[in-house]
Amino acid sequence: MHNGALPLRRDGETTAGQALAALLGSTRAAALEAIAPGRTTGELARRLHLSPGAASHHTRVLRDAGLVVSVRDGLRIVHTLTPLGLSLLAGAEPHGAGPSPRPRPGDDGDR
Repeated sequence: MHNGALPLRRDGETTAGQALAALLGSTRAAALEAIAPGRTTGELARRLHLSPGAASHHTRVLRDAGLVVSVRDGLRIVHTLTPLGLSLLAGAEPHGAGPSPRPRPGDDGDR
């Protein structure tokens, strides 16, 4: 029975891929990963077994979220990840985002 919870690894932790799929949906998470090296809409559609229209829709949603940038190259549109998209795919916080690092014990920062 599926209760909406993410399946866990043996150590009880959710993987970054599982969290990304839960956040974006499995198709968009796969699209984000497939776009990483740079892909045209047609390449993305073939790789994910989607119609060109569906691939275009997913890239538009990812682009609107700031995860993908799309550039026209003649008749093709090439999609690549933004720094935010790369960070999300890597499971890391983007540079400059998130809380500041905590000082280490005994480190007063005034040296």
